[in-house]
Amino acid sequence: MEPHVAKERIAAGYARLYGPLAVVCVVIAFQPILEGTYGTLWETAARPAGGPAVLGLMMMFGLVVALAWATLRPATTAGPPVVIAIFTVLIAVMLITKPGTGSDHPGLTSFGNAGLALTLCGLGLTIGHLVQLRRV
Repeated sequence: MEPHVAKERIAAGYARLYGPLAVVCVVIAFQPILEGTYGTLWETAARPAGGPAVLGLMMMFGLVVALAWATLRPATTAGPPVVIAIFTVLIAVMLITKPGTGSDHPGLTSFGNAGLALTLCGLGLTIGHLVQLRRV
């Protein structure tokens, strides 16, 4: 099989996975991710000290756009998977460190844990995509 055709088949396969991941990321953004009175990411961003949540929303938006890009225009190059990997790492770090919550860090809700798991799965997915593209 020609390398270009193989890359197109690989990209089409991963595109089928990136689309549902984008939808679930949007759903998670509308759920409370931290225990306590923080509310959803949107509610936290609307507060006066919601700077980290605003940054989180921008990263979530960037991730969803990159996932949609890789879904609608399957990636035969490393560009879209690398962008997705960068956003997933940044979001995972924010979920682990919980910036803006003070010294008493709240725990993650089940949606927060799901968001963390999804970002790590997304990272694994992009690494697999990049490895397969590299081997062709």
